[in-house]
Amino acid sequence: MIFIKVSVIITVYNGVDYLRECLNSILDQSFKEIELICVDDASCDGTTDLLRHYKETDKRVKVIRNSENRGAGASRNIGFSAAKGKYIIFLDADDYYERDMLRQAYNRANSCEADICIFKEDSFCENPDGKRIVGGYPYVQPALKELDRKVYFSPKEIKDVLFNLWNGWAWDKLFRRDFIVEKDLKFQEIRTSNDAYFVHSAMASAERITFMDNIYVHHRIDVSSSLSNRRDYSWGCCYLYLRKLKNYLVEFEMFADFEKSFINWTANFLYWNFWTLNENSRKEFFLALKENILDEFNLLKYEKDFFYNVFDYWFIHKVYESEVYKESNIPIDDITRWTKQLELNEKKMGQIFQYIRDNIYHAAVWGVGKRGNIFLDLYGNREEIRKIYDEDSEKQGKRIKEKYIIEKFSKETSEGIDFIFVMSSSYFKEVAEKAHAIKRELKIFDIQSYLEAYLSFPVAIDECIL
Repeated sequence: MIFIKVSVIITVYNGVDYLRECLNSILDQSFKEIELICVDDASCDGTTDLLRHYKETDKRVKVIRNSENRGAGASRNIGFSAAKGKYIIFLDADDYYERDMLRQAYNRANSCEADICIFKEDSFCENPDGKRIVGGYPYVQPALKELDRKVYFSPKEIKDVLFNLWNGWAWDKLFRRDFIVEKDLKFQEIRTSNDAYFVHSAMASAERITFMDNIYVHHRIDVSSSLSNRRDYSWGCCYLYLRKLKNYLVEFEMFADFEKSFINWTANFLYWNFWTLNENSRKEFFLALKENILDEFNLLKYEKDFFYNVFDYWFIHKVYESEVYKESNIPIDDITRWTKQLELNEKKMGQIFQYIRDNIYHAAVWGVGKRGNIFLDLYGNREEIRKIYDEDSEKQGKRIKEKYIIEKFSKETSEGIDFIFVMSSSYFKEVAEKAHAIKRELKIFDIQSYLEAYLSFPVAIDECIL
């Protein structure tokens, strides 16, 4: 009998369009000591027939079919109850995976008997012509590189940021089965955010966590059947998850240890849910925040300096102070949110300009789109900023904010420039590569990461410079 090292649990509902690629990427893994448990959540497309085919052709495949649609949380619990592997991983049926993912994750976790092994992912979507567009997640890379160097670490070593370093997704984490059984952890049987409580309570309870700074999961986005697209009908799930997590931390006397991380994550997660809902759902959520959610988590008692991102503090108090919901009161679009971030973060902006002066740098701004123009409206008159670059040939040569001529970045135009502000994390690395190909010693600064504190993680100036 083959010892099963990893049980892979995939839940699927009407996922036939992408399921074949997902299953092939698991069964073709370089690691063979696995079982693949597929929970068919009462699909009514071709999913059931496809799973039957895989079960008949590969003895590692097990199929469980729900008699009625029960949702991803319940289906994951059903899959877990049938798993026999030393380690467990829960994957999504519309994603695909690097061929060496399970081998690397298992070997890393098993070598140090870690309760959890975490790794990284990217995202992708497809054009109508089938071309894949790949995007990344804005990880707090300096912190993760440090964790990657450790064989393992305990949650309390990073207690102030435990919930802020990673999302509460299950599909980028490998869990030791006996650990999950011992802690009696289960997925919530709610429509959305059903994996977050399981993941975060496991992370808080673990003795050993290990992290690999490698991308092994390719996560499909913009899928109409995806659970993430159903939140307008189930916005209360974010509250159910946060309440259950807090109760768990309190019950097992861990809340004091992880309070700062939990509160920062909660404020950030509530805002993310707020701005990503449609308008009708957003109004309902706004009322729930005012009537009980802010009080439930005592969010108003924390001072501004307690929050890693001052915007999260502002959001909480703006909801509290507003008698009725008005879309104009709280920014929900990218540009309005960016403007508010700049306005609120006067202290942080003062620190970055002081940093530039202390190092006797001469700075430039890369990009004069909407974000760049807003930045220049507020800070374009500062003496630290000497030049403006843009790759758009139609903008080059034009005067902006009276004192600047927009230039194309080159060896000649970069003369005397030491520091470049980049307005968006989405093209930060691309800009850095172009700039460093011409002038390696340039400091390229990701101002979005610096201001927004992704996942409410505290970032230092040096951590935003490439």
